[in-house]
Amino acid sequence: MNSNVISKTFTILRAFTDSKSEWGVNELSRYLKMPVSSTHRMLSMLKEEHILEYSEVTNKYRVGTDFIRMASIISTNVDVKKVARPYLENLASVLHHSVYFALYYPQHKKLSFVDSVKSSFALQYVLDIGVLEPVSIAASGKTILAYLPESEVEEILDAEGLSNSEKKKTKEEIKRIIQLGYAITSNERKQGALSVGAPIFDARKRVIGSIICVVPIADYKEENESLYIKKVKEAAQDISYTLGYLEKGGK
Repeated sequence: MNSNVISKTFTILRAFTDSKSEWGVNELSRYLKMPVSSTHRMLSMLKEEHILEYSEVTNKYRVGTDFIRMASIISTNVDVKKVARPYLENLASVLHHSVYFALYYPQHKKLSFVDSVKSSFALQYVLDIGVLEPVSIAASGKTILAYLPESEVEEILDAEGLSNSEKKKTKEEIKRIIQLGYAITSNERKQGALSVGAPIFDARKRVIGSIICVVPIADYKEENESLYIKKVKEAAQDISYTLGYLEKGGK
């Protein structure tokens, strides 16, 4: 298999993971700007390997059993998730609200929630796991954005289509985040939800993600705000420290 075929294969797989979960041959061909014949041939090859499967009901291809199996194995074995998991569980048990762990993907200039511990409360806000999300919104994104190089911040804000006034506002927000080491936002990624977030760093002092506690606005009590902030920051600092970041607390 030559490098061009390998590249096209990964391009197709990214379409199923980063854009839509189901594709027809013609629509995928248009989306990827690939010839229909080549697209059909590669989809058939991936179907034979059980990486994709074909639905007779929708006449579309979707993720197959072997792809799911391999993704599950890889996901389970990602060290950073294993490191973070106990802190997520502890944070959720202390604050009694759902908590999420997001990783930043520099190649996409976006974040993705990779793990969560759900609240036992009947009313909770669920965020999608494994989906690429904007970095310029919500505590989960802004706590990452605040610690990226300025040139990368500019690139992200341009790519996400922020107006000049929105850029100015966002830059003012991330300055405060750097000063405080956390962010509180509401109704940004999810309507009706408030999130408290803090950044996570690696051994090379790079921001790699964030941890957030998601609280229904109706349940948010101002007298508990200092507790939310304290516990979320502690969890982020502990994860960072375990990953080799020696300056607990951020920049």
